[in-house]
Amino acid sequence: MMNKIEEFNVDEYIDKVTETKRIFRQSLEKYGKEPQCRQLMEECAELIKATNKMLRYADRPAEPEYYANLVEEIADVEIMLYQLKVMFNVSDDEVFKVKIQKAKREQERLENHGRKQTKI
Repeated sequence: MMNKIEEFNVDEYIDKVTETKRIFRQSLEKYGKEPQCRQLMEECAELIKATNKMLRYADRPAEPEYYANLVEEIADVEIMLYQLKVMFNVSDDEVFKVKIQKAKREQERLENHGRKQTKI
């Protein structure tokens, strides 16, 4: 029996990513910058609401629609973030460099937090 990695088709994945990006670029061209920026704001608000519901109803695991809605809103925000990067010519490399810097700062905070607790 093949495992998930062996079943993974890299060429098919690349084709899907390329086609998806093409579609979202077309969407940006059709609707324009301002409407898509406003759409991003709306999608962020919907993600906030979905996150709030996950926290509010954490004691009700029988509510799969909350989880499904969270996944959908994450996808919507990621799509809009892709369009935002295209609109303002922000590269994935630029964003990744900032993520690395933020991860280093967070690592320092975590290490310092651990030291503060052990000094009690």
